[in-house]
Amino acid sequence: MTRTIRKGMLAAACLAVCLMLSGCWDRTELNELAITSATSFDKTDKGWTISYQVIIPSAISSGYGSGASGGGSAPITVYTTSGKTIREAVSRSVLESPRQLYFAHNRVLIVSERAARAGMNAILDVYFRQPEARETVNILIAEGDPSRMLRQLFAMQRISGEGLQSLIAKESRIDSMLPAVKVYEFAMSIVGDARSGVLPEIYIGGSPDVNGTDQLSKTSLTARLKLGRLALFKADQMVGWLNQREALGVSFIADRIKFATFAFPCGNRGQTEQLGTFRITKSSTKLVPRRAGDRLTMDVRIRTEGALEEMNCALDLLDPSVLQQLEARLKEEIENFVDEAWEAVRTQKTDVLGFADAVHRHDPKYWKKLKKNWDEQFAAISMKTDVKVKIERVGVSTKSFKKLEEQDTE
Repeated sequence: MTRTIRKGMLAAACLAVCLMLSGCWDRTELNELAITSATSFDKTDKGWTISYQVIIPSAISSGYGSGASGGGSAPITVYTTSGKTIREAVSRSVLESPRQLYFAHNRVLIVSERAARAGMNAILDVYFRQPEARETVNILIAEGDPSRMLRQLFAMQRISGEGLQSLIAKESRIDSMLPAVKVYEFAMSIVGDARSGVLPEIYIGGSPDVNGTDQLSKTSLTARLKLGRLALFKADQMVGWLNQREALGVSFIADRIKFATFAFPCGNRGQTEQLGTFRITKSSTKLVPRRAGDRLTMDVRIRTEGALEEMNCALDLLDPSVLQQLEARLKEEIENFVDEAWEAVRTQKTDVLGFADAVHRHDPKYWKKLKKNWDEQFAAISMKTDVKVKIERVGVSTKSFKKLEEQDTE
């Protein structure tokens, strides 16, 4: 009897567990999905226009290869929908696509300047509400129609969305001029102490656009996707642009320099046509706020090391005094980057430099007095820079080729 009861209880427990299982009622087969690799957002008077770069699996598996050979089917297709709201526009995709959009593999969001100036809140709100969306997606800004960027093909990358993600990640890692900003990073920056942020620009250089595989068979493309300026945001609204020199200056102040390469005048003062090239291999920045009454001063201490990669001045690099002279010229050039960046962001009253965080950490009580009117306080700050540069390596040749040439003629 006991054994029979145990069997009955076990069967009842199994039945109860089975009843609680959801099963596969909401399953979606792979051949019913339209996997997106990039998405663009544009704002119009009538609402939102959303474009989707969708991967075509059959074109990839049929030997499109790395994209170097043309003539085959394009590995992507791009189509556009519109609506009064973003989700309404996305839902309209069923009117022209037999597959359901799937955003889990989305690599890049491209937002038009018009939409960015109107405000990013709607885009961020929708993105964070979707369970399949990833916060690690990169955001880029396009000055004109952002859907053009989705249609442009890469010569050495099958999927343009992946190519765009690789492009900004590599630039951020190798040259440190434009940061690779992900969705969650941007959201955190505009709700943080400074309530400001930056996003890199993407644009098409050249004409006409390359949107057919037959154009990839040529050795030189008529147009390429390129990274350009840096967009400035106050809260969720874009307020202006920084050029590349100003963007590099922001990276110095905000301690985002991993590696960077730039030219600098190496000759006598006033001789700007003679240039050398310096490669930064190590850099750190420390922000130290100082308070004198109601006046706030920010000390920006930059320490940089690197190597000379090019020298077009007739100099003997074995001479310690020559290296000191070059380090002084490098110091001046970095100070120029920093000053140009400071003037640009102070004019826009957008603290993308980390000053608010530095003040908050240094003096939390004083920060409480400043945060309500931080934009004005930020613009009134006096910034002082302390830059030190050390040339660690000069390369295999200790004398510039111009110096050797002059010695041969003596």
